[in-house]
Amino acid sequence: MIIDSTAEPDLRAVRARWRQASRHQPPAVLRIGLLASYTIDPLVPYLGIGLHDAGLPATFGVGPFNQITQQCLDDDSDMARLRPDVLVVAPRFDELGPPAACGGWADELMCLADIALDAAGRWRSCLVFVLPAVPESRPCGIGDAGSPGGVMAAAATAREAVRRALAGRPGVCLADAEEAVRAVGAARALAPALFQFAKIPYTEELFAGLGAQLGRLLRVRYGRGHRVAVIDADSLVLAGGEGVADREAMVSALRSPLLDLHAAGVRLALRGSGAAGSAWEVLAAGFPELLRGLLEGWVLDDRSAADQLRTIAAEAGESVGALLLVTTDPVLAAEIGTRPDQGRAVVLGEQPESWPAELRAAGLFDQAPEPVAGPPPTTAAPAPRAKPAASLADFVASLNVVVTHVPVGPGNVDKVAELVERAKDFTLGNRHSAADIAQRADELLALAVRDRLGEYGISAAVGMRVAAGVCAVDLFSVSCPVLGKEVEDAVLAEVVERAARAGCDTVVVGCRDTGVNTAALRFLRAAAARVWTAGSGQAVRVRVELGQRD
Repeated sequence: MIIDSTAEPDLRAVRARWRQASRHQPPAVLRIGLLASYTIDPLVPYLGIGLHDAGLPATFGVGPFNQITQQCLDDDSDMARLRPDVLVVAPRFDELGPPAACGGWADELMCLADIALDAAGRWRSCLVFVLPAVPESRPCGIGDAGSPGGVMAAAATAREAVRRALAGRPGVCLADAEEAVRAVGAARALAPALFQFAKIPYTEELFAGLGAQLGRLLRVRYGRGHRVAVIDADSLVLAGGEGVADREAMVSALRSPLLDLHAAGVRLALRGSGAAGSAWEVLAAGFPELLRGLLEGWVLDDRSAADQLRTIAAEAGESVGALLLVTTDPVLAAEIGTRPDQGRAVVLGEQPESWPAELRAAGLFDQAPEPVAGPPPTTAAPAPRAKPAASLADFVASLNVVVTHVPVGPGNVDKVAELVERAKDFTLGNRHSAADIAQRADELLALAVRDRLGEYGISAAVGMRVAAGVCAVDLFSVSCPVLGKEVEDAVLAEVVERAARAGCDTVVVGCRDTGVNTAALRFLRAAAARVWTAGSGQAVRVRVELGQRD
């Protein structure tokens, strides 16, 4: 892998590499589950290719958005069935409700962290909890900075509460979405239009940065970090100009970051062509410490850089993947290829003063945090907080969910059509165009949902026809934000009630397996295994007819 610190990443090329790698990579070392309060699918290529290049090929399971708690509490959820080796949990404050309505976010975020930690323990997963970025929305405007209950203060309190609770725990890693946003800038990180359309709040650039951060974290977690920095003598020692003084100045600029690397536990080595013998004279003048014990190995000959790295790795007792070639020559870096077993390279820029930051960005300084011994120090008694839900039923009960039946008409038929089109996880898999929905509006029922965290508007829709004593249901869609909140139960209960009033003793649900609507299929199979009773006392059975998969 070549890490070019001087150029903007070609994100299309990264995604193309991931598509290729996912088809041909060796058997997966890690199963990674991703849960987020938003659509996190765009993260997969960037995290996937980073792990592939680190020799940690992975497969991914992505849970439905805004279903973190439900997926963690339900032992029959998609994530529970996956049993991931690594569980990545990435909430946003925006989906936790306004800070004033939820105790300033700290309680909500801590409960979420506790639930994720418990699930990771049950599944024997490494938990990677992503501290949420500070929201850009500031209801008080310029006054937010001076408000103890403002967005910035509430976010900082919640983030630090989770950091104190999770830092240093075995099997737990922390990442930070705020760092990723800060690295690219909010203007380039946020995608409001995309969020409105597909619940994707971030740009590809932000997902690339967050994926790189998570990849570096897991490389360190699984012992695949860079442990040896190999200095390219040809470009960093002998290319500093025509005179010896110019070359010594270049080496002097390199001296400080390499000393920092050595202090951080990274070993130093040197490679160069057969003509690089004069490098010793330059190093002796500009970086004498290197020759007095810091340099642990060197290879100066005319073999390829990949062969030289393999020799250095063997002498150091390390894998080639633990080495990083440090150079300013992109052509030389390309010689080592793109496979982890051929080594890696970082291409530094033309300005030596930027080299320390570039080496940090390449992951050379990455280390696992020190484990925390005993409880974290505190100067005051911790404030009491709500206990996390012990079960899915407890969680739903705590939300105070309210479901309202809404007739479908000219004022909302477009919203119903949009809901049906976007529903993927809970849908019957039958095709319904917007024109079809508008034409049969009198056969449809929509449901609006709200809870203590917010209002979700029209979040479920069902279509039914009654004939010959049977109520046929061919449309049943529920949006992800309200899944697992017993909304689907309320929808089916209403269908049963209306079927009974129409004189039907059977509800027939026609559906197809789309490959992603497992939540709907599991719910319907469970519904068919019981007898439903309408308010009048009439028993109604639910029968599922599974058609051919498209």
